Amino acid sequence: MQAVLLGCSDSLLLVQYVYDFRLNGYMLLRRCDLSEVRCRSTDRFQKELLETEGVFGQINFGFGVPIQSFEAFLQSRGEHEIIIVQDEAADDPEFLIGTVAGVDADAVEIRHFTGIARVEEPYPRIAMDRITCCQMGTDYIRFYQRHFNRLRGTSKENP
Repeated sequence: MQAVLLGCSDSLLLVQYVYDFRLNGYMLLRRCDLSEVRCRSTDRFQKELLETEGVFGQINFGFGVPIQSFEAFLQSRGEHEIIIVQDEAADDPEFLIGTVAGVDADAVEIRHFTGIARVEEPYPRIAMDRITCCQMGTDYIRFYQRHFNRLRGTSKENP
């Protein structure tokens, strides 16, 4: 994964995700899951390309969300903001896309929707200690966000 570090806490990292020379949203990752951080010659060259093309200058280094814990981050999400919450370490990995329906110290409840944008009930819960990654503002999320905004009759796109 290519990413630019925007912030860190004792347990989490906030990064600007870069995919195919495009800025593709933000990820909040557990520090304990990182096996290696490196900047190879290819990475340095591709950073130069991003700078030359003006993409690197588009990174919002001031972008901030609460990153002291997944709980704090999830509590800060807006009512209609779509996020992705993952448990990649499970035998059957969990991928939940939707809005936050409820948060407590132990778990988050996600108003999860399927690939055809149908909300599933009851809303799934994922334990805070099982979350490995949260994503926001990715291309994948933005397409669904625009779909739901059209259904609500709004054009506002959340970050």
